[in-house]
Amino acid sequence: MKKYNISKMFGKFVCDDKVLKKYVSKREFNNYLDVKEKGGNLEGKTAKAIAKAIKKWALSMGATHYTHWFMPLNGKTAEKQVSFVEFNPLSGVMIEDLSEKALVKGEADASSFPNGGERMTFEARGYTIWDYTSPVFIKEDFEGNKTLYIPTAFCSYNGIALDEKTPLLRATESLNREALRVLKILGYDDVKKVHFFSGIEQEYFLIRRDDYNSRLDMKMLARTLLGAKVLKSQEISSHYFGAIGNKVSAFMNEVDEILWKMGVAAKHQHNEVAPCQYELVPIYTHTNIACDQNQLIMETLKKMAHKYNFEAIFEEKPFAGVNGSGKHANWSVCTDTNLNLFDVELEDKDLFFTFFVAMIVAIDKYNKLIRISASSRNNDFRLGGDEAPPSIVSMFASDYVLNLFEEHFCNGGSTRKKDYLDFGVKTLPKTVKDFCDRNRTSPFTFGGNRFEFRMIGSSQSVTFPSTCLCVALSRVLKEMADVAEKEVGDKKACLIEIVKKYFYEHKNIIFNGNGYDKSWEEEARKRGIPIFENSLEAFEEFDNDEIIEAFESTKVLSKNEILLRKFVFIKTYCDTVMLEAKTMVEMFNKNIFNSIEECFSFYNARNSWKIRSKVVEDSRDILITLITSLEEYVCKAEREENLDGLKVIIKEKIIPVMKLIRVEYDKLEKIIPEKFQPFANYNKILYK
Repeated sequence: MKKYNISKMFGKFVCDDKVLKKYVSKREFNNYLDVKEKGGNLEGKTAKAIAKAIKKWALSMGATHYTHWFMPLNGKTAEKQVSFVEFNPLSGVMIEDLSEKALVKGEADASSFPNGGERMTFEARGYTIWDYTSPVFIKEDFEGNKTLYIPTAFCSYNGIALDEKTPLLRATESLNREALRVLKILGYDDVKKVHFFSGIEQEYFLIRRDDYNSRLDMKMLARTLLGAKVLKSQEISSHYFGAIGNKVSAFMNEVDEILWKMGVAAKHQHNEVAPCQYELVPIYTHTNIACDQNQLIMETLKKMAHKYNFEAIFEEKPFAGVNGSGKHANWSVCTDTNLNLFDVELEDKDLFFTFFVAMIVAIDKYNKLIRISASSRNNDFRLGGDEAPPSIVSMFASDYVLNLFEEHFCNGGSTRKKDYLDFGVKTLPKTVKDFCDRNRTSPFTFGGNRFEFRMIGSSQSVTFPSTCLCVALSRVLKEMADVAEKEVGDKKACLIEIVKKYFYEHKNIIFNGNGYDKSWEEEARKRGIPIFENSLEAFEEFDNDEIIEAFESTKVLSKNEILLRKFVFIKTYCDTVMLEAKTMVEMFNKNIFNSIEECFSFYNARNSWKIRSKVVEDSRDILITLITSLEEYVCKAEREENLDGLKVIIKEKIIPVMKLIRVEYDKLEKIIPEKFQPFANYNKILYK
């Protein structure tokens, strides 16, 4: 039986500032901290000392290779492993080395990652640059081999950001800059730094690898294109928070151990709502680090699942009619003086409501941007039901907070007292009632001391949504500060008037009702809240004037960087649909039609089953016609050289016929005997 000492284990594979301090002189360490805090280049003796320290630590931990670890525009991570070996052919001497140049900067082929045409094959060079703010760490494989990972940004030869991290770092700098301006107006001159924290809840499915490998759609797309609804989904609520099975528990514990060593504070783990669905939640940390760690969480879950003969699935809706998976990002803004600016219990209500209202304005004014940040082909299947928020972006803010605003600014203060829950049992203590009863159908909810963005898909990188939230809030704070700083009189009084004015102008974004109610869409239209049929429509708005102005004014993305991302988003959406269509055609031609013929022969040979054989025959003929049409549309789409033309074929031809094929097959699957079914069905996968 394993014995854990988490405090000794935690961060064992992380070379953070505490570790570095042991390997370098006080002077070099302070120089390093100064660069890390204020920015600039790590050069000269300091760079050499830090590189030597990191190498010495990594070798002492048994690492043989290092890699620049970055996030290209595909939602995943990338790495190229390099050994510490340096060899002099003249002397014949081999040494282990990590130069300051190799630590700080690397080269990657920028043409082979999504780049929106920014770097073509004939101009491929790109650079990876060490992100000082995210500590280096070691990853260990199943055989005990260790590699040093250096978190980096990734840009083109011309300095264009081709990754997720660079815009986030720019956005957090912008938000810090604008938040400090507002805090100064409010009288908080002692604040020198504003930090941005995230706690990211990761949902995922665990299914048996044999079932996963039996289906081409799962292997190609990690979700099913076909399949009749499972007999039991959330009914009877037997899975949510239920007892964790032995094998899954062992898997979770080993995942925790690996994450703890890499400095990821994995905290909560439990059964989620759907069968075979689970969740892992780490403790809050700096947003940039939280985004890096979320990628580590997904990679670790994926790797360890194979060890236990599972497949970890992050796609948002792997099974139709079953709850999908999301990535809930809890987000807060704190000062270096330990003030949480989103904490409703702050004594200074002017301070709280300034930042609270700024967030309301950000979600309302940059609604399209927030919607785009959580958009993807897979997330389209998830949003709008089964405990996922709808695709209409609104905000939940409890009546308590809204009434508190009125009392503070209109009635001269609040006399509200804490409310308690009494369970009616003497041996159960009374409990303070929360200020907020969060609405699970709301995309963006206020939770008393943080905001929770619930729209993000489970497979998505949380980095881009975090960037967009930072940009939106930063832009609003900039507007506030620009006006208040020009006031010749009482700047704080001016700022408070802006806060009150903004609240009443933008509170239409607050909706505390049932987001699934059909009347909400009509109400949202009346309020002027944008509504998109799908993510493709949302992506078309990414280069509108308001969004470009927000990114450029905060110096997060240039217009060119926005346009290349728009192209990547749309191209990825189209590529995903094309892969779905080709996979569906392959499944029918290689497996499903054969199974249908066997089923037809089985029923047709039995007089008592003639009616059922006719149903199978009719369905088969319909499917043959539909698959033939789909094949033609796919061929037409592959010949289309223009992206706009491709979008039309996908939207008007391919997606509609795929929907018809799914409906017809799912209906047929219900009467195909188990022995004739071409692959594992939902009941087998989720309840074997």
